[in-house]
This record gives sequence, structure tokens and C-alpha cells, in this order.
Amino acid sequence: MRVSDLMDPKGVLLYANIDNAADALGILVELQEGIGVITNGTAYYNAVCQRETFGGTTAIGGGIALPHAGNAGVSAPGVSALTLRRGVDWGAPDGQPVDLLFMIAVPPGQESLHLQILARLVNLLGRSALVEALRHASSPERFVELIQKVEYSCFGD
Repeated sequence: MRVSDLMDPKGVLLYANIDNAADALGILVELQEGIGVITNGTAYYNAVCQRETFGGTTAIGGGIALPHAGNAGVSAPGVSALTLRRGVDWGAPDGQPVDLLFMIAVPPGQESLHLQILARLVNLLGRSALVEALRHASSPERFVELIQKVEYSCFGD
């Protein structure tokens, strides 16, 4: 399972002018709906917001957040991504505003896949050169390509 295989450039929005977490989550859900991953955007949005509120922040530090939730509104595994022109408060452990987001969506009953995707993303995003390149990607296609290249060189699968 490669994260890059779960991404579609149509599910990536770069340099958005968004100034709060709720709007960022809404855009990520819309991106997932647009690529056919989420079939019930309202239910998924509510589940992700509830996860952020009661399950703790999905910000991992370094300006990165990985919002996700288990919900029946998901038809297929997928990852959408969003970069922001200005970071927003996400309650990150390091206090940094978030400007790079990946939303993980996995159908019910696939919790192990959910954890694999989350672990792989955290591993990839631990590479500062990749994170910096993603923040400056010239297009959604290039964004996905950058992840694919690093993923293949690191994991070879």
C-alpha cells in the first residue's frame, strides 16, 4: 500500500486562502467527495470535527495536520491534501500554525489500513526536504509526484 496510490491530483488543492480549521476541513472533505472517496460529506465532516474536538488534535507539529475519522460515509480509501498560504491554529503540540494538511479516509472495517496509511504519512512527512518541496509544489500533479518519488525511494513497494 502506497500513500501516493491513494492520491489523485484532483484531490489536492495548493495555496488556499483559508483562515480557520473548520473551513480547511470542509475543503478537504469536498476534495475527497470530488474524487469519489467520500459519499456522505456532511457525515464525514461531522465525524472529523468530532475527532478533532474530542479525540485531540491531528496536528503532528512542524505545521502539519493529518485529519481523519472512521465513518460510514467513505466508499474507498483515499488521501486528499491541502496547502495554505497562511497557517491556521490547529492546537499543535509545538504551537505552530498548520499549513500542510492530509485527510485520510478509509471505509468502515478497514482500521488496519487506516493505521498503515497514517504511519506511512508520518514517516514520509518526517523528511524535511519532502515537506519543504510539498509546500512549494508547482501543481497538484507535482505534489503527488513528489510523494511518489520519496515513497518509492524509501520503501520500494
